[in-house]
Amino acid sequence: MINYLTDRRDQIVFEETPTLMQPLHGEALPKPETGKHRFVIASDGVYVEAVNQVLDVRLPVAKSGIKLPYGQIGAVGICLVNGKIPKQILQAVCEKTFLFAPKEWAGLVVWDKIRKEYALYEPEVISFSAGHISYRNVLPDKYNLVMDLHSHGTVPAFFSKTDDKSDNGGFYIAGVVGNCDSGEPTFATRIVVNGHFFESPDFRKFFN
Repeated sequence: MINYLTDRRDQIVFEETPTLMQPLHGEALPKPETGKHRFVIASDGVYVEAVNQVLDVRLPVAKSGIKLPYGQIGAVGICLVNGKIPKQILQAVCEKTFLFAPKEWAGLVVWDKIRKEYALYEPEVISFSAGHISYRNVLPDKYNLVMDLHSHGTVPAFFSKTDDKSDNGGFYIAGVVGNCDSGEPTFATRIVVNGHFFESPDFRKFFN
């Protein structure tokens, strides 16, 4: 398949992040390699696909101006492999962001591989204030990261340049809670796929 790539560096790029054709007539493509992502060209444009132990993602990247001679991509979206997250965890997140305001707070929604359930894990905080929070992104081996959440205290929710640097890698849903001291907090969400940022539904929709 990659014989036309004569430079080993190009071959490595293709092996790590392949671009595939969506079959028009044959069998469906196999699942992506766990933890990696790939691009798929379908009849209407380019999509990104990725899967790990807790997330299964297929999202549009670029719309084609013409109909391409490939198959249709099918359903798109972000799927939680282990089902929706209990609402009690969302309630705990909202309570903690309120209690910490005007300072920032951070928490990670994880899948406990041993107990087979979701949990809220509060990482080791290096420093925090009303304008920043720094924390260690190292998880115990028994956890898979599902969501990386933090608050913005009393200011609106948005992804800052610091957040962009922090999210430069990994595969998870990222969320920010803002205006935490008000009765109407604000929320921002995106999904991080190995350093690429894509639009995502409000992270609250992943709770039941």
